[in-house]
Amino acid sequence: MKNLIIAFLLFISMPVSAQIKSADLTASGLTCSMCSKAIYKALSNVPFIGTVTADIEKSSYAITFKPGSKVVLDDVKKAVTDAGFTVAALKVTAAFEKTEVYNDAHIDLGGSTFHFINVPKQTISGDKTFTVVDKNFLPVAGHKKYGKFTTMKCYETGYMGACCPHNIAAKTRIYHVTL
Repeated sequence: MKNLIIAFLLFISMPVSAQIKSADLTASGLTCSMCSKAIYKALSNVPFIGTVTADIEKSSYAITFKPGSKVVLDDVKKAVTDAGFTVAALKVTAAFEKTEVYNDAHIDLGGSTFHFINVPKQTISGDKTFTVVDKNFLPVAGHKKYGKFTTMKCYETGYMGACCPHNIAAKTRIYHVTL
């Protein structure tokens, strides 16, 4: 019995270590190599971004995040918009430890909450890439398309609300994603 109690206490004290590792960002509104350079510089100045590699032909940026850093996807988007451009797509890769996801699941990952949209029930582990489907992270038509897969009001606001079955305070930022 004593061993079971010790094992249980060790189990509940272990943090779930899920880390956002990298992202692939596609920007829109670029017309020349100077545009690409402006976004590259803006992204390079975000404190939790480790490296940025630009692909001028595809208007895309491979981003790696500093290990152990809290990644705020809104700050990535803000860097692009402050440079005068918009985010057309953001695909994020994170390391998961045996996590169950399904449509409308709310998962805490690296200090942020992610609401999974249009995802069949499954258990994921290892490195997985998901697409952010929030407003201003993809074109309007794409955002509307994914809105059909949930009735939760947080999808429109981007903030936790009464609709969210999670123990996080209302008005906490929530990112909507799909696999």
